[in-house]
Amino acid sequence: MITKVKANKSFRGTTKYVLEKEKAKIIGGNMYGKSTNELVEQFTLSAHLNPQLKDPCYHLMLSVPQSDRTLNDDELANLSQRHFANVIVLSRLQGDESQVKQPDKRIADTKLNQLVDEFIESELPAYDFFIARHSDKEHDHTHIVASRVNNLDGKSIRTWNNYAYSEHSARLLEREFQLIQIQSSWESKQKAMTRNQLERVERDGLPGEEIMRRAIEQVAVNKPTIQELIEQLWREHQVKAIVSYYAHGGVRGIKFGIDIGSVNEDGSPRLLWKQGGNLNKYKCSFTKLQTELGINYDPKRDDSEIKRLNNLLEFVDNSQVNQQLISTIFPKEAQAIAENKHQLNPAKSDAKQRAISELINTISDFIEQSVVDDVLVETLLQLTEQLSQYRQQLANNKTTLDDLKSVIADVEQRLISQRAVDAISDYVEQSTIESALTETVLELTQQLSQYKEQLVTDKTTFNDLDAVLATELQSYLEKRAILSISDYIEQSTVSSALTEAVLELTQQLSQNQQQLSAGRTIFDDLEAAIVYLDQLHSSQKAVDAIALNQTPSITTDEPKLKDNLPAELYEYYSADLQNLLVTDRDKEIAIRALKDDKPAEEVEEIIFASPAKWTQDEARELVLIASNKLADQKSEPEQSFTEKQRQESEFLAMAVPIAVKLINWQLRETGSNSLRFKRATLEKRGRELVFTHDERGEIFRVSVNRNQSGELEYSPIHIGSVEREDLMLWQKADRVLQQIIEEQQQQSIRQSKGFSL
Repeated sequence: MITKVKANKSFRGTTKYVLEKEKAKIIGGNMYGKSTNELVEQFTLSAHLNPQLKDPCYHLMLSVPQSDRTLNDDELANLSQRHFANVIVLSRLQGDESQVKQPDKRIADTKLNQLVDEFIESELPAYDFFIARHSDKEHDHTHIVASRVNNLDGKSIRTWNNYAYSEHSARLLEREFQLIQIQSSWESKQKAMTRNQLERVERDGLPGEEIMRRAIEQVAVNKPTIQELIEQLWREHQVKAIVSYYAHGGVRGIKFGIDIGSVNEDGSPRLLWKQGGNLNKYKCSFTKLQTELGINYDPKRDDSEIKRLNNLLEFVDNSQVNQQLISTIFPKEAQAIAENKHQLNPAKSDAKQRAISELINTISDFIEQSVVDDVLVETLLQLTEQLSQYRQQLANNKTTLDDLKSVIADVEQRLISQRAVDAISDYVEQSTIESALTETVLELTQQLSQYKEQLVTDKTTFNDLDAVLATELQSYLEKRAILSISDYIEQSTVSSALTEAVLELTQQLSQNQQQLSAGRTIFDDLEAAIVYLDQLHSSQKAVDAIALNQTPSITTDEPKLKDNLPAELYEYYSADLQNLLVTDRDKEIAIRALKDDKPAEEVEEIIFASPAKWTQDEARELVLIASNKLADQKSEPEQSFTEKQRQESEFLAMAVPIAVKLINWQLRETGSNSLRFKRATLEKRGRELVFTHDERGEIFRVSVNRNQSGELEYSPIHIGSVEREDLMLWQKADRVLQQIIEEQQQQSIRQSKGFSL
C-alpha cells in the first residue's frame, strides 16, 4: 500500500483538486459540507483558531495496488480514518516510542492500537476532515483532507517525521485489513517508489531506474571488480556505467544510463542517465557500491581500465548490431574503433590520420580470425568510404581556410586604418570638450561673484530683522508681565466671590438640614401609615376570601385562577414567555406548574392547551424533562453553594473598595461616572456601583455608603458569575490606580464629585 502526506497553505486548492476530479466522491469524514465552497468555509473557521499556523491544510493519500483485493466504500473509509488517527497519535509520541524505524525501540503495535482506539472515540471529532475516493485510475485510492487545528484547544498536528509515521501506519493497516505486505523504505534500504512510478509500473512495466537498480544488484552478487561490473552491466543488461574523475585524479562519482526507446532530434538514441546516489542512495553511489555491495576497487589497478571503458561506452551505440560482440570479445579493439571514430573529422592532423590507418590495418588482421567477419568487413568498407569523404572535405576546408586568412588580413588592415581615424576623432572631440569647459568655468565664476554680492546684501537684511525680532520679544515679555498681574487681580476677585458664595451655601445648607429633619418626621409618619394600610388591606383580602369560600393567595399581584381550567392555567404560567419558541416556552410552563406542586397528570392537561397540539406521549416527555431539570437544580450540594457564597464575599471585599477609588478618581479627572475596561464597564448609578462584563453580563451590583465612623459599607444587590480573571483584573486595577495617584500627588486637589462617603 502506497502512502503520501503533505501540509500546505491552501484549503481551496487541495479540496478543489480532490473533489473536482473525475469519478471522485466523499465516502467519510465529519464535515457537513459537500461542495468545495462549503468545505473550505468550515476549514477556514477552524484555521482562525490558530492564525499563526502557516500550513493549516493536511493532505494524506492511500493507494491500494491493483494486484491487491478490492475494498468497498465502508472498508476504504474505515482504513483511511484509522490511517489519519495513526499519524496523529504517532506524532505525539516522545522518546524511544517515536522511533518507528527501529523495531526494538518503537511503540508496540497493541499499545498503539489501544491509543488510536481511544483517540478516535474521544478526540478525532475535534479535527475537521473528509475522505474522498478516486476511481479515475485502474486501481482506486483515497484522499484525506483535514485541518491541522484542534477545534477545542486550537493546538496543531505536528508534521515532523510524518512521512515515516505514514509508512509505519501503512504497514500496520496492511496486516489489519489482510492486504499485501511490502517493506518500508528504511527496511528495503532504497528509495520508496512514488505514486507516479508505481502507476507507470502497472501500466508500462518496470521503469528505466528500476531496471538499472535490479541489473546492478544482480551483477554485484559475485562481488566483481569495478571494471568487471562495468563490462557485465553493458554486455548482459545494456546498462552503461561511466565513472567521472576530479582534475587531481580522484574519483568524483558514477552514473548509469539505459536506452528508453526514444531518439534525439538528430535520430540518435536518447538515454536515461541517473547518478548513482540519485538512482539508489543506499547502494548505487561509488562509495556504496564498495561498502554495501562489496565491489572491489583498486585505483592503481583499475583507473586506467575504467578510463578506457569510459571512452568506449561514451561513443558506443546501443542500436548497432555488432556492438555487443565487439565489447564482449575484443574490448581493446572496440575502444580503438570508438576513439578513431570520434577523431575522424576535417580538423584533425596527419599524425592522427596515420593512427587511423594503423587501426584499419589492425582491424584487417583481426578480420581473418573473427567470428564476425562479414560485419567487420562491412564496417571497414564504410569506414574507408567515410575516410575518403573526410579527406576530400579536409582539402575543401583547407582552400576555404586560405580564403578566410586573406579576408582576415584585409579586415585587420581596415581595422588599423579605422583605429587611426578614431584616434584623430577622439582628439578633436576632446579639444571641443575642453573649450566648452573653459567657457563654462568662466560663466560659473561670474555667477559665483553675483551670489557673493547677494549674500552680503542678505546678511545686512538679516541683521535688521534680528534687531526687529529683539524689539518684538521685549514687547512680548512686557505684555506677559501685564497679563500675569491682570490674572492675579482677577483671581483675587474670584476668590472673594467664592468666599461670599460659600457663606451663602452654608446658610442654605443649614436651612436644607432643617427641612430634611422636618421631612424625615413626615416620612416616618408616612411609613407608619403605609404599614397600617397594608395590614388593613391584608385583613380585607382575608375577609373577601372567606366570603367567596376561597383560600387567600400569598401573592398580591397575581390573579387567583380556577384549577379546573387548563387553558387559563396555560395562559397564567406563560406570562412573560411569549418571546420564546413554543417548545422552550412549554418546558418552562411545565417547570413553573411543577414548582406549584401540581401533579404530573394535571401538568400534562395544561400542556395540552398549548398551540403546538402535543400528543399525549409528547406532553408526558415535556413534563418528564421539566421534572429532571428541577431534580438537577435541587440536587446541587449545599456545601458548594456555601463555598460559592464565600468566594463571592471575598471577591466583593477586595473589588468594591478598589471600584470606589476608581470611580471617584474618574469623576474628579473627567467628570464621567463610567469607566471602561478591556472587556467590562464600571458605572456609578446613584448610590450603587455596577460592574458588567461584555459577555457574562452583570458581575456585581452593590449599594455603597459610609457609617458614622467613616468606614466603607456596602450591601450586595446582585452577584453574577465570578471567575478567576475578575480577581486578577481588580488586583491589576489597584496597582495602576496607586501608580497614577503617586504621579499626581504634586498637583492641586480638585473638588470631589464622587461618592460623599
